[in-house]
Amino acid sequence: MTSSTGESVATRYAADGVATEEPVVRLEDVHKSFGDNLVLNGIDLTVATGEVLVVIGPSGSGKSTLLRCVNLLEPIQRGRIFFEGEEITKKGVNLPALRQRIGIVFQQFNLFPQLKAIDNVTLAARRIRKMPRAQAERRGLELLRSVGLEEKARQHPHQLSGGQQQRVAIARALMMEPHVMLFDEVTSALDPELVGEVLIVMRDLARSGMTMLVVTHEMQFAREVGDRLVFMDEGRIVEEGHPADVLDRPREERTRRFLSRSLQLAHSLEELSITDEVIKEEGGVE
Repeated sequence: MTSSTGESVATRYAADGVATEEPVVRLEDVHKSFGDNLVLNGIDLTVATGEVLVVIGPSGSGKSTLLRCVNLLEPIQRGRIFFEGEEITKKGVNLPALRQRIGIVFQQFNLFPQLKAIDNVTLAARRIRKMPRAQAERRGLELLRSVGLEEKARQHPHQLSGGQQQRVAIARALMMEPHVMLFDEVTSALDPELVGEVLIVMRDLARSGMTMLVVTHEMQFAREVGDRLVFMDEGRIVEEGHPADVLDRPREERTRRFLSRSLQLAHSLEELSITDEVIKEEGGVE
């Protein structure tokens, strides 16, 4: 985001004139209710440029609602949310423009069944950003290649596995060139053998420097890819810190009880590649 002078509004200056980096996302005392059900209860949170912040917690703890509030898919009752230094919960915010810069991928793929993969990826860019079809398709193929699916570009969603559909959904979100990516339990609807291929794409996206806010139950992903981990329960942040510290040495009893019941991936992601996963899925050599 830039001001009329072209200077990034995400950069602020301390009293001594030294530039300081504004968090990409900042929540201040955020409250959200559905009727009498208080889902977010005074959330204070920041996500720095290039940071991968992982949010874990039991079902109903407010994790998904947190993401939906950041993307303004849900209004908040109290508090403020800032994106790149500007308050986005004030009146008059241009929602379509904002959502182009805050990509979100959901548990369900939400692909248009009648459209080919390449058209699912490029539709919003062509309709909203008025990108010429040829330019959009070139970029769309690049993104499909980055998630290991260039050869599936002309296939429809029903011809793809769940993992492949979720990777198309990630490519679709990236097509709008977002400044931050939100992932809402994107592997929860997948068969266990397809989870790895999606996590690999997310791992590589994190390594490219993308700012990410990830809600997940995949503890090994949180450990290996996350820069910081937040544990939520009953609408509050119970504990946060470096992933290894929280997962191995949780300070709070509620965190310890949750982690003791959570399943963890048995193998490291470090040795995997998207090519390996595609070969396995298509019945190639193990």
